[in-house]
Amino acid sequence: MAVNASPMYQKAEERYRCATSPQEKLDALQEMLRLVPKHKASEKVQQQIKERIKKTKEQVGKAAKTGSGQQHDPMSVPRQGAGQVLLLGAPNVGKSSIVGALTKAKVEIAEFPFSTHAAVPGMAHHEDVPIQLVDAPPVMDGHPQPGMTNAIKKADAVLLVIDLSAIELIDQFEQCVALFGEHGMQPVSTAELDFGDDHEDGVMGIEEDEHEAKLLPKRVLVVANKMDAPGAMENFETFKELTETDLTLLPISATTGEGLPEMMAALFGMLNVIRVYSKRPGKPADKESPFILPVGGTVDDMARHVHNDVAENLKHARIWGGTVHDGQQVTGHHVLTDGNVVELHV
Repeated sequence: MAVNASPMYQKAEERYRCATSPQEKLDALQEMLRLVPKHKASEKVQQQIKERIKKTKEQVGKAAKTGSGQQHDPMSVPRQGAGQVLLLGAPNVGKSSIVGALTKAKVEIAEFPFSTHAAVPGMAHHEDVPIQLVDAPPVMDGHPQPGMTNAIKKADAVLLVIDLSAIELIDQFEQCVALFGEHGMQPVSTAELDFGDDHEDGVMGIEEDEHEAKLLPKRVLVVANKMDAPGAMENFETFKELTETDLTLLPISATTGEGLPEMMAALFGMLNVIRVYSKRPGKPADKESPFILPVGGTVDDMARHVHNDVAENLKHARIWGGTVHDGQQVTGHHVLTDGNVVELHV
């Protein structure tokens, strides 16, 4: 019998796989236990999660006693918005300029290298969807700063930035790509991630840690910055011919804003999420603060975002937009699409 885990569960499972500290793993495991379907077919999975929670709590306790859990990590940034995107690149490629152009973050933009010493988060937007951009210290000669590898694994996606005005353009790209493989990751430019054969009906066999020995797929978008520089387009075409990468490439200019809307749209698609809007009976839809759900999320998933009591007592919903007739009545199992307006009835 299939376990039939929801997209919300799968998202929590992905956070567990990418977690780099006992506390982060514990938070993800507890979310997985809350979201896993409660029926006979999932009893084994529930027990596996509970056992792992017990072990992870012991690890958290040990870290607290030794004081290791109190150490400050300058690369650790709490995730916010629809997803967290870490900017990766060599010195002076313009990472800070991109974050400064799209967010209100207080980044230091300078002509000299290493002006960024710690992770600096800022909130950018694709239309009405908030996406967190995190400016990180530069990668020098292919070597990441302390804590950066963990930050890359934790991020939902990576924005690999290269400089179209730089002579070492290809080296910048190849050194950053090599960094992924050296730390157990495989860069891909797709929303869907395949974690291998650890899944049974989409649910992790959590008693096994075999996935830790496999390459972890990591969503990566490559942006070629400084399109406003002389000869930039010729350099971009030459770069594409010589690298022949499968990763998605976008030319941009943080100075003029060229390509930035397309970049944000590409990141939104890469995060594999949708936005849906709530509506109270007899009232207009609230278009100010969309709910962000994984692709494949259901009415039940949205109801849980509102409140667990709403999800437990949900009778039906009415939907506007997408593939349904406006105002059509649906059950909690109805799969939502980007832009749906949802009216919950309890």
